Amino acid sequence: MANDARTAQRIIWRDLPEPARRAVEARLGARVRSALTQPGGFSHGLAARLFLDNDQVMFAKALNIDDPLITMYRTEATTAARLPPQVPAPKLLATIETDGWLITIFENISGSHPRIEDPVELAAMLDAVEQMSQALSPTPLLDVPSIDDLYGAKLTGWRHFAEHGPPADLNEWSRHNLDRLADLEITWAAAAAGDTLLHTDLRPDNMRLRPEGAVAIVDWAWPCTGAAWVDLVMFAPAIVAKGIDPDPILATHTVTRDTDPTSINALLCGLTGYWANACRQPPPPRAPQLREHRARAELVTTHWLRHRLSWP
Repeated sequence: MANDARTAQRIIWRDLPEPARRAVEARLGARVRSALTQPGGFSHGLAARLFLDNDQVMFAKALNIDDPLITMYRTEATTAARLPPQVPAPKLLATIETDGWLITIFENISGSHPRIEDPVELAAMLDAVEQMSQALSPTPLLDVPSIDDLYGAKLTGWRHFAEHGPPADLNEWSRHNLDRLADLEITWAAAAAGDTLLHTDLRPDNMRLRPEGAVAIVDWAWPCTGAAWVDLVMFAPAIVAKGIDPDPILATHTVTRDTDPTSINALLCGLTGYWANACRQPPPPRAPQLREHRARAELVTTHWLRHRLSWP
């Protein structure tokens, strides 16, 4: 799912204490002349392009080590540092922990976010997914959780509604099929098991289009192992949101064309239940638009799931 450009109230470069900023400059070997905050995303951490006195540009992320999201930032740093060079991802250049802050410096990619509605750019995104799958099967990182360990407690929305009662505003189709959805949801973890290292958060705003047209995958904060087809299926709702049917893509793409459709349905069911439950929870205080994003995701995934299942 693509997200709104105003989704988070981000920390900016000058919010970092001066000693931390000086430590970054010392590591980079040049003074930061200016910083441009990157919009979008759902984290309030620093995400900015740093323009240096030596005319180089770097991309920096930073968060206070006491912040509740710091584990996510540490995971991204340790994952990005160990990705094989064949993975289409920006290089991690430095990790700095100083004055109560964790700061990561990445290769800057000067392009824009790719657009699903542009056939050439969509093809580049799908190529990146294929490259990623080839480079990460089997996983080169043996200390990441399985998809069940990472998401097993989260993708339980339909079972939660079946046990505690559905929300009053749940759509009629989901309410009518709640027990069937809960039964299908139970099967997603077994269906999605595997030994490929997955990104699990593919969206256009987690991708960058390089000037030559290739796509790089950014924000490796949620790695886990699972079936090679999972990332493309988790990306597909963003395709649906642009009015494009993803099923012909899944039927021909190398990572999904041989996948049992019932396995795809099981994971999609789990994702839809997650969004249905999550969109009814209070959003984090510094990402007020997250609830709206989740509500849109519920609509999109429900529409696609209903189409695939053909249940009345």
